[in-house]
Amino acid sequence: MKTIEFNSDHLPSVDEISNKLIYDDKDPRSISYVRKLSRPSIKWFRISCYVFIPIVFLFAVGVILKYSGVSAYVRIAIICALSLSYIFINAKRSLICIIKIYQRYAPESVRNKCRFEPSCSEYMILSINKYGMLKGFRKGFSRLKRCNTNGGGYDYP
Repeated sequence: MKTIEFNSDHLPSVDEISNKLIYDDKDPRSISYVRKLSRPSIKWFRISCYVFIPIVFLFAVGVILKYSGVSAYVRIAIICALSLSYIFINAKRSLICIIKIYQRYAPESVRNKCRFEPSCSEYMILSINKYGMLKGFRKGFSRLKRCNTNGGGYDYP
């Protein structure tokens, strides 16, 4: 709840009180609040390395297993196991990367609709880093459901 302190010498009018409550440009709940958007830089070379190097590695493993006489079912099982383990290990990094791509390219009209500080995408990154992949994503998703509702304000994970 926002509070305003009054001086006993000066009792403000109703208009002054409403202006302090509604038109505060530093409070995310006010209608005149303008968010300072962060546009992170995207390291496309690093992203492509995280995508293409494992693909080349899995292809090489498949070729080596084929010429070593391993049956097709075993090759598929080994490649699927390696793929799933790589995805599981890098899921947190991948999700944060997707959120940063959204932050970089989403229009301001979409990103400024959030009435909370930090914004929903920043909250999602903070909660994933703080709580881990599953619990952080769940907390971030519940925050997205609360977004654009009445109220707002400061909400940190």
